[in-house]
Amino acid sequence: MHWLSIVRIAFLSFASLCAIILLGLGAHALAATSNLSGLPTFAWSGLGVATAVLALCTIPAMIAIDLLRTGAFSSLIVVELSWLSFIGILFLATGGSAADRAANFWVSCNTWSPQEAQNLCSETSAAAAFGILGWLALWVYTGILLVFLIIHAHRGHYVWRSTVKEANFGASVPPANTTAPGTYGTEAKSYEAASLNPPAVSGAQPPYAYPPSPAMSPTPTGYGQPPYGQSPLGAPAPTYPSAYPQV
Repeated sequence: MHWLSIVRIAFLSFASLCAIILLGLGAHALAATSNLSGLPTFAWSGLGVATAVLALCTIPAMIAIDLLRTGAFSSLIVVELSWLSFIGILFLATGGSAADRAANFWVSCNTWSPQEAQNLCSETSAAAAFGILGWLALWVYTGILLVFLIIHAHRGHYVWRSTVKEANFGASVPPANTTAPGTYGTEAKSYEAASLNPPAVSGAQPPYAYPPSPAMSPTPTGYGQPPYGQSPLGAPAPTYPSAYPQV
């Protein structure tokens, strides 16, 4: 197992833990604001519950499916990058909203009463912290994964559509030419060598040799012969007695 697979499990597990904490804090904040009069409903509480539900329904399932199956759609690198980046943005929005309420609304928890309001003030600060931590966990992992993808893409090793478990991130730069030296054109060179070094057997004709030897010359076919009745080199053609009676 590549070390990136171990990092993946660790970061996704930590993000799931942050989601569980956000779910509890957001649900308690929603219940507390409905019981306490004079307190508005905070945006971070509903956003935190929605973020936690999405994260807990998908991130643990992605870890389990990748451990049980190979090449699952939910474990593809391109799917992980897009979905985890989206969940990370939700974590960041939850943490930012809670931090804004803690700084501009609650300010100091000791000045609030009753005790339920002070608890809600402390939970707002905790939600801000775990929202930021969940965002950091997911985006650090996706950032490392994206860097690996870019490096291996420059090497000609494209693993966007594979999983982290299947991707061979330890692959080196592929060779530019996979043909072994001296093997290209071997068949053609063998005929050339045969024509340059004819065999020692008498009368044997090397393949593709030119000009052909007399022993292998083809028999004349009559092409280029003088016409009938005419001897070569302009000599008069011989006369033959006619078999028919002369008139």
